[in-house]
Amino acid sequence: MLSLVANWLKQALLEVQEYVKLSWAAARNSFTRPFYFHDVVEQLEAIGIGSLTVVLLTGIFTGAVLALQSGLTLDQFGARPVVGRLVSASMVKELGPVLTALMVAGRVGSGIAAELGSMVVTDQINALRALAPIPSASWWCRA
Repeated sequence: MLSLVANWLKQALLEVQEYVKLSWAAARNSFTRPFYFHDVVEQLEAIGIGSLTVVLLTGIFTGAVLALQSGLTLDQFGARPVVGRLVSASMVKELGPVLTALMVAGRVGSGIAAELGSMVVTDQINALRALAPIPSASWWCRA
């Protein structure tokens, strides 16, 4: 039992180490030459502007359903005029950011997964692995 816990702990620490290593390399390489400004802007456009339709449609339909349901309930109390304020406040403060994050993450994540899948099928990933530099024994010190 102790061996299983130790193995799990080792694996968890290795995963954290790999994440820190990736984050450090990404941060370091963001400020070194060459700068790929055009590629960054292209990806921002594909992620942000490309997701705008999905986010807007989700927000519109969620707001419509929220207005319909809350309007029926508030009608019982004679508070029908406050439906607009209720829906706008709840969409802007609560549901809007959550739905936007879910829609963008789902759209972008599936797009990246599809792109990586097509790269695996066409052996581009194997070519990148073959051309990768040999990692040093310790990643934190540069020789």
